[in-house]
Amino acid sequence: MLSGNALGRQTTEPVPTVTEPSFPRRWAQWWWSRSDARSTAVLFSTSGALPLPALALLSADFLKPGALPSLLVVWVCTVISFVSTLVMGRLTDRAFAMLGFLGMTGIAVAAYLVTDPAAARAIVTLLSAIPAIAAMASTPRVVAWSTTYAILLASLVSVAEATSFSAALVACGVGVTVIVLPVFMVAALRLSLERAVTRAAHLAEIDPLTGLLNRRGFYARTARILIDAAHAETEIGCALIDIDHFKSINDKRGHASGDAVLVDTVDVMNEMIPSGSLTARLGGEEFIILTMVDSVDEWTDIVERIRREVEKSTDVTISIGAVSAPVLIDRGSGDSTETIIDQLSTAADRMLYKAKSGGRNLVISESMPRCRLFVAQTRS
Repeated sequence: MLSGNALGRQTTEPVPTVTEPSFPRRWAQWWWSRSDARSTAVLFSTSGALPLPALALLSADFLKPGALPSLLVVWVCTVISFVSTLVMGRLTDRAFAMLGFLGMTGIAVAAYLVTDPAAARAIVTLLSAIPAIAAMASTPRVVAWSTTYAILLASLVSVAEATSFSAALVACGVGVTVIVLPVFMVAALRLSLERAVTRAAHLAEIDPLTGLLNRRGFYARTARILIDAAHAETEIGCALIDIDHFKSINDKRGHASGDAVLVDTVDVMNEMIPSGSLTARLGGEEFIILTMVDSVDEWTDIVERIRREVEKSTDVTISIGAVSAPVLIDRGSGDSTETIIDQLSTAADRMLYKAKSGGRNLVISESMPRCRLFVAQTRS
C-alpha cells in the first residue's frame, strides 16, 4: 500500500538526450561510407605536395632558375589528383592507375626541380607511396606496374642528380630498396590477412568434431550441386542419416564415447559416399548427404551400402531416409535453392521417421517429382 508522501509526490523519468555527432565525426562517417583505405591514403599522399608553391615563393633559391612554371604544373596535377579522389571516393583500379601515373610523374619532376640535394632525395622517397598504396588493395598487375614505374623514375632522377657513376649506383640502389621494401611489407601483410580471413571463413563452415560441413557450409554450396545435376540431366539424391539410440550412448557411456561414435560413423560414411557429394552434420547425431544419382534405385543401393558398412564396422546402427528427384533449370518461375533443399530434406525426414518407426537400422526411400530450379538469366 502506498504512503501519503508517495501518493503526493510526482516522479518524472529522465528524458534521454540525443547528442548530435560533431562535424568531424559526421564527415568521417560520410567519407568511409563511400571510400576505402586506398583512396584515403591517396588523399594523404597528395595533400603533402599542396604547399609546394608556397615553399617556392618563400625561398627564392628553393628551385632551379626558371623552374617555377614547371612546379606550378606539378602542383595543378596534384590538385587534380586530390580533388578527383575526394569526389570519386572509392577509386577503381583504372582510376587509381591513372592518378598514380600522374602523381609519380609529378614527384619525379618536383625532385628534379629543387636545388637542395637533401630535399630532392626526400622528395624521391615519396615515389614509394603509390606502389605501397597499390599493394593495399589493387590487382597484382597494378602493383607491378606502379612499382616498376616508381623504380624507373627514381633511377632517372638519381642519375640526373648524381655527381659520379658510383654515386648514381648508390642512389639507384637505395631508391629501389626504399620503393620495393614497403611494397613487399604491405603485400605480405595483405596476403597474410586474406589467408586468415579465408581460413576463418572456412572454419566457420566446418563442424570441428567430424570435419564435415556444418549447416551453414552445407547451404552455402547447395546451389552449385543442383545446377550441376540439371546440366548433367541426372537426379539429385538427398539422404538424412540418424544414429540409432545415440542418446543412450551419451547417457550410459559418456559424451566422450558419444563423440568417438560420431567420428567413427563419419569415417565409414566418407569411405562410402560418392565423390563430389555434399555431406554435413546438421546437429547432434543427424547428418545429410546431397549427391547426383541416375535414379532412386541407384541412390537406395548407395545408402543401403552405407548402412550395412556402419553396422559392420562400428558398434552402432543408423537409420536413413532417402529421396531423389530430377532437376530442371527454370529461368521463369522456378523455385529457389533454399525451397528445393527444404522440399528434399522434408521428404527425406519423412522417410527417416518411417525407418525409425519400422524398427531402426533401415533405409526407406522414395522418388519425388521434378524440381524446377530458378536461375536468373545472365546477360551476355
